[in-house]
Amino acid sequence: MFHVRLKLTALIILAAMALVVVRLGHMQLLRAQHYRQEGRERRIRVRFPNAPRGRILASDGTVLAEDRPVLSVCVVLREIDGVSPLAPLESPSGMRVSFSGTQPLSGEEYDHWSRRVAEIVGDSPEAVRARLEDARDGIEREIESRRRQILGRSDGDAALQSQARIEERILRNRLASEPRVLYEDVPFTTAARAEVAAVDLTGLTVTESLKRMYRNEPLAAHVIGYTSQINAREYDLYRYDYLGDESKRLFFHDTMGRTGIEEHYNFDLRGSRGRREEVINVHGHIQRVLSEELPVEGRTVRLTIDPALQKAMEEALARAFADLDRPGAAVCIDVNTGAVLAMASYPAYDPNTIRQDYADLLDTDGFGRYRPLLNRAIAGQYPLGSVWKVVTAAAALETFTISTDTIHTCEGSFRIGQRSVACWIGYTPARRHGPLNYYDAMKQSCNVYFNASGLAAGGPALVEWGARFGYGKRSEIDLPGEAAGRLDVVRQAGQVVNLSIGQGTLLVTPLQVARMTAAVANGGTLPDVHLVQSNEVGATLRPVGLQRSTVQALRAGLHKVVNEAGGTGYGPVRSDKIVIAGKTGTAQAPPNDDHAWFSGFAPYDEPKIAFAVVIEHGGHGGASAGPVAKAIAEAWAAGERR
Repeated sequence: MFHVRLKLTALIILAAMALVVVRLGHMQLLRAQHYRQEGRERRIRVRFPNAPRGRILASDGTVLAEDRPVLSVCVVLREIDGVSPLAPLESPSGMRVSFSGTQPLSGEEYDHWSRRVAEIVGDSPEAVRARLEDARDGIEREIESRRRQILGRSDGDAALQSQARIEERILRNRLASEPRVLYEDVPFTTAARAEVAAVDLTGLTVTESLKRMYRNEPLAAHVIGYTSQINAREYDLYRYDYLGDESKRLFFHDTMGRTGIEEHYNFDLRGSRGRREEVINVHGHIQRVLSEELPVEGRTVRLTIDPALQKAMEEALARAFADLDRPGAAVCIDVNTGAVLAMASYPAYDPNTIRQDYADLLDTDGFGRYRPLLNRAIAGQYPLGSVWKVVTAAAALETFTISTDTIHTCEGSFRIGQRSVACWIGYTPARRHGPLNYYDAMKQSCNVYFNASGLAAGGPALVEWGARFGYGKRSEIDLPGEAAGRLDVVRQAGQVVNLSIGQGTLLVTPLQVARMTAAVANGGTLPDVHLVQSNEVGATLRPVGLQRSTVQALRAGLHKVVNEAGGTGYGPVRSDKIVIAGKTGTAQAPPNDDHAWFSGFAPYDEPKIAFAVVIEHGGHGGASAGPVAKAIAEAWAAGERR
């Protein structure tokens, strides 16, 4: 019996030894490469340092946007909330992933943690806990976004649904293992206290990162735009390369330009990532650096924006908003190069705080009712009113259906068929303009004169010349979100009469109006507009096709509007500092008040700038938009004199 037990024991030992030998052979021979790679990954860490975005500068070198290093107090949620251990999972890339379990802090430990962090940052424990909840919610939002993305294309596919569940578990653990910002851009002393306390406070850490910063007094917010964190879809698209460039690839917490220059030139502004291989010990401490490629800052973008002129434009729009409680927009361009010297939409937003203010900016019951995120200068579409009479005059003069001496008599309305269309003066005690030639009609903005002239020229001529002046199509300015406006074909007499004074279905943007005015000012060429200085080389001017006599007539008519008594812009726009020429416009926008327009150029004798201003539902163009235009022209003149 003893011998039987001895033999059985020996067999068990031999079997165990055989298993050990087989397992060792399997590990050292068949799986040697796998464990060699795993060991390398555990002692070599590869990092890809992000690069600063390029700076955005004004024409004089003023910094409008730049990345600055900031210190942030962060938390690793996995270390305070705990994570249940997961069995190894097969990731979509084929890599086996597993996480060891950790225990959450007890209630007493959690309260102590919150109190200590509150003392460090100068906040309340309740506020700290609220920020922790926000961090947790952020993880859940990212996970939910990823889940919807995968399941949205699964169409009941079991494999994709299984992949979604696997990726969710992997993503949750990865996100919980990364530092989440509690307090961003803290003072150095606060960061130092947090760094010392992190020795005893589980999960607390301090990180250095880059933050996009804009002027303390934001300038040209709609032109510059802002950045925000990428979403799951963008991460999937650009995780390996960004538009073909691997060095610009996106990680999950990277940012993208969302509007304005930040969006349009996002590829140029994004820097090239660095690469750093480090040997680390079991505690994660760096032993030595194997190789390092430093990140390269993105391209610096210098704009054509004149900061002094831009500030004057924004202040003028702010005054109009304060007086009328009406939003507006303005554009000023160089008539010869198409360079945008100033562009503003009011009210605006602060790109430094847009993340915190975003809900208010969209709240249609509050400040959001003014649509502060909309760049009205390029995306606002409005009826133009009497400023369109420049096009009607050009069409009529070029088709020889009128001359500057042609007389039409205004009796206060224009009769077409069985109905009468009132001239604007028909609503005033004056009641009628009487007989006028072209110059008088332009100066006094007589609807009847231009109704007759437009009908004589015909609908096709009005539409053709409108298109020649750039209406009904985008200017292709280097900004996203530009609207094309609307310029429909008109055939019926009633439609032609409406279009002849800028009404009907016509819709335009302030930028389109400024381009038209520049074409009149520079002798008949439509400039290609742009915001980045490098694009000024070889500026394109497209001939509109105006005869010299027509250009002279248009310019002289616009001069009379502002500089002769009785002109609709004489009182609010005429300046002692610079000679301005231009056209007022009051565009019907039922059921609300009319839109107020003014478009002009200056100086009259040697034009340099053209500008357009719109005040939504501002009433009479000269009274509401005129003072803004005057402020723009005088600010430009002041800059020329300095």
